[in-house]
Amino acid sequence: MGYIVAGAWMAGFHGLVLAAIAVLALWGGLCHNGLVSKDAHGASDRGVGIVLHRAAAYDMLARVLTFGREGRFREFMLRLAKLQPGEAVLDVACGTGTLAIAAKRRVGSGGSVTGIDASTEMIERARAKARRSGLDLTFVKGTAQELPFEDGQFDIVTGTLMLHHLSKPTRSAFFREVERVLKPGGRLLLIDFSRPVRKSRLPRLHRHGHSDMNVVGKLLAESGFKISDSGAVGTKKLNYISAVTNKEPGGHESR
Repeated sequence: MGYIVAGAWMAGFHGLVLAAIAVLALWGGLCHNGLVSKDAHGASDRGVGIVLHRAAAYDMLARVLTFGREGRFREFMLRLAKLQPGEAVLDVACGTGTLAIAAKRRVGSGGSVTGIDASTEMIERARAKARRSGLDLTFVKGTAQELPFEDGQFDIVTGTLMLHHLSKPTRSAFFREVERVLKPGGRLLLIDFSRPVRKSRLPRLHRHGHSDMNVVGKLLAESGFKISDSGAVGTKKLNYISAVTNKEPGGHESR
């Protein structure tokens, strides 16, 4: 029995080692092949933010970092969104569409899900994944601070692990755009790193570090939102904040 336990322990240890090797090897390739746009940091000063590319590598990295439990991780995030059948959802910085596809399953055929990302590669992969899933979603290339949608179009906007890629001025512009495209009483859910992650071999993925949710809350209030809830997600040092718009039917803010 001791041999079996030892064997299981060694197998788990080897699995962790292989995962670490995969991350390091993948990261080495990403640094040379451009998962992170070389112009992204300069563009951040112009209000674009960091743009991630290499969509297939992005998916692989997500699987490694979540030990193959990305789907479960995304479902946990969606529970915080409290999606209802028939709702119109916008996922900002949607990446390869994993969260958007899961959201579509929740809102059903009567609802709609739109994903937007600044990377052409991410959008193309998201569309391919949606086709394979047999679900009807819309994916659009665009930036968080210039959302190409009509006023009052969505019931809820989500943004997961994207806020720390935006400079503070860009965050304010993003929040104003979200308030514009949400319906009266519409909701916003943001999930991001609560404090700087420890130094690792993946520093460039999170160069903007973390998001102070107290500061985020103040920016949201200035942009026409009322904070409804906030707290720890409970994994990977993540925090969430949810808010609702103050505007009433007709586009006026409630007092």
